[in-house]
Amino acid sequence: MVAFSDVVGHQRPLLILRRAIEAGRVHHAYLFTGMEGIGKRVVALNMAKALNCPNKAGEACDHCPVCQRMGKGVHPDLILINPTGETIKIGQIRELQQSIAFKPFEARWRVIIMDGAERMTREAANAFLKTLEEPPPWTTIILIATTIEALPTTVLSRCQRIRFNPLSQEEVKKVLADLLPAEEISILAPLASGSPGRAVRMDWEEVTKVKGALPSALSPSLNRRLQVAQELAHQEGRGRMFLEILGEWLRDLVVYQETGEEGMLLNCDLADEVKKVAPHQKIEGLLRDFWSLLQIQQGIEAHGNLQLSLESALLGRGGL
Repeated sequence: MVAFSDVVGHQRPLLILRRAIEAGRVHHAYLFTGMEGIGKRVVALNMAKALNCPNKAGEACDHCPVCQRMGKGVHPDLILINPTGETIKIGQIRELQQSIAFKPFEARWRVIIMDGAERMTREAANAFLKTLEEPPPWTTIILIATTIEALPTTVLSRCQRIRFNPLSQEEVKKVLADLLPAEEISILAPLASGSPGRAVRMDWEEVTKVKGALPSALSPSLNRRLQVAQELAHQEGRGRMFLEILGEWLRDLVVYQETGEEGMLLNCDLADEVKKVAPHQKIEGLLRDFWSLLQIQQGIEAHGNLQLSLESALLGRGGL
């Protein structure tokens, strides 16, 4: 468990929440938005601790029974709501409304954390409006969502929205330091896109297999490149990961050609290959390939044809 002061990154959201607690102006409902796995839930749990810790005003000591139970999600005045299956259902909202009809049992503040709020059904969201409009005293609600598009405007308008940005690569490494071996961190952090949670969920063996496909994917042989595309397309997760690695490879070639600094490479494990290949490439062609690859990745979301996208990405890149 961690306290506000131990949270990695997210300085602006933490500042907003600290000031609200210290000034006694805690909003009745917050909406934490940002990509998955970057620490929104960690901050929400820390806010619950900071609101109720008897030892540190506006912070959490992280050692008292209140902080310990809040951090573990087992305090009676901390209510956690998660999707059951694919959605948050109206039955969960009705159960919540019954449980908050009374004053907090022990804590100064009752805290409700709904993770995956964008997955509320329409009926659940409509029922939840009453709670947002007339929250019980000494209750604050924290909705956590990766996107706001699926949330009704009536819900959005009743929350103070706080945006959480992806972490820097160094911040990702810091979070992962106690979770993964150093060898894996150096490889996974660049692939995490600012999300430590994403790195933790990655299959290390899958990552090494995909990275191992890079030499064949860049072979001068057109047939070999098409074969690799077909093999990668059989597993969507592996194919998408390969396109990300290919993008990082192109980026590293550009960076090394421009700076000559090995320390700026994302794929430190491929440094020798980058130093060997980069001098023989034209910067204009690398940049063209890089932007083309971004368009291909966006196209996957539009037409969903992963094999076609992989083939398009590899057709013009033999011998890189």
